[in-house]
Amino acid sequence: MYQWNYFYGAIMLDSDYSGFLDFVQNKMQDKNYYYFHPAIFSQAIQEFPYYYDNILISFGRTAKWFLETESQLNEFILEFENILHHIDFQHVQIKIGGIYSDYSFFWLNKKKLINAAGSDFKITMEYVIENKIRFFESEHFYFGLGEINLSTGWCDKSYDEDDLKSFDIQYPGFKYPV
Repeated sequence: MYQWNYFYGAIMLDSDYSGFLDFVQNKMQDKNYYYFHPAIFSQAIQEFPYYYDNILISFGRTAKWFLETESQLNEFILEFENILHHIDFQHVQIKIGGIYSDYSFFWLNKKKLINAAGSDFKITMEYVIENKIRFFESEHFYFGLGEINLSTGWCDKSYDEDDLKSFDIQYPGFKYPV
């Protein structure tokens, strides 16, 4: 019997649902991604009571021997961030599981976090630092280890120290951006 690994996640879109659909249905296949296929993404409906203001897109798949090495993790992140560059999103949560470990990753859209009406970028960053949430910054994203609240994009708690040690052992030279 084979041991399968998996990932699943959710993307909180902002306002451009039609842009997301256009990318997934018409342009994504041309990218020839290894980890992501258009068929793994749910397609929401814009009808009450099934959504309010923002649309939540779910996705997931299984794989054999998934993300075992640092180079595979880097390829996964690069592919996913390429997708994120093509869609109008606020934040994302991905959970990865397998035979050796389970990890939770999040991405926050810097442009949305800094420019969102009613949001306080400084308070968000103070919270992340105060709660010792491991995060990294690139030009367009904050990427981190931990679980976020999909309604708010805030990390609910700091990542477990044992999980961080496991991540560091499995991916000892990890650097972000990749």
